[in-house]
Amino acid sequence: MFAEERKEKIMELLRQNKRTSIGELTEMFQVSGTTIRTYLTELEKAGKLVRTHGGAMLNEDVLDMEESISARKDKRMEEKQKIAKTARAMIEDGDMILLDSGTTTLELAKLLKDANNLTVVTNDLQIALELQRHQGIYLIFLGGHVRNYFECTVGSMGLKFLENLSADKAFMSANALSLAKGATTPNLEQVEIKKGMMGIAERKYLICDSSKIGKRTICSYAKAEEFHRLITDAQIPDHAKEALEKQGIEVVCS
Repeated sequence: MFAEERKEKIMELLRQNKRTSIGELTEMFQVSGTTIRTYLTELEKAGKLVRTHGGAMLNEDVLDMEESISARKDKRMEEKQKIAKTARAMIEDGDMILLDSGTTTLELAKLLKDANNLTVVTNDLQIALELQRHQGIYLIFLGGHVRNYFECTVGSMGLKFLENLSADKAFMSANALSLAKGATTPNLEQVEIKKGMMGIAERKYLICDSSKIGKRTICSYAKAEEFHRLITDAQIPDHAKEALEKQGIEVVCS
């Protein structure tokens, strides 16, 4: 059997079982572990699988369309609130933080009412309305044009303002988290704002529920390894958690 035939057999096995091990493949093909690792590396470079410790899993990235805020605000609310509670513990009085636009970051904003001497920069209309009521928060709202149905600002005005700032921590959202492409969103203007926020923060946290993991949208704004920590829910699959940690991001499950 030629190498290309073996690699196709590996992909057939992954489509059936989602994951496999080097031991299983060496027994199947009666070749060395080194040969199998070479096949897996080549298939990973082609974007067909993701290497794991001792084996591989199918790259199940799925193109995901963007939903409006109103369409997703009540989805997986329990998970979002648990994630927000975990993220809240990572914010200290005196911090300057960035809150990206999103439904999970909004839940985090709702937990900041007891904060003191906290500076928050955001481009999210609902987050700004939530935080402007609290005396202990100095709120900076990024200008720009408002994305209809998405309740946030984007554009060059906000980007230029971000260039003059620095922040301790950024709490970022994503429409999807691909093991291969990282944190993604469908809108290019949204990508630019997200990259601007990432660029000025000392520490970067990605907060998203597990239903977004293993999917992708059109535009990537950061690789997984660019984040210091992923805060998600306990339903994240073990193989996805393992693959993300292999890329250098700490995974915290709420």
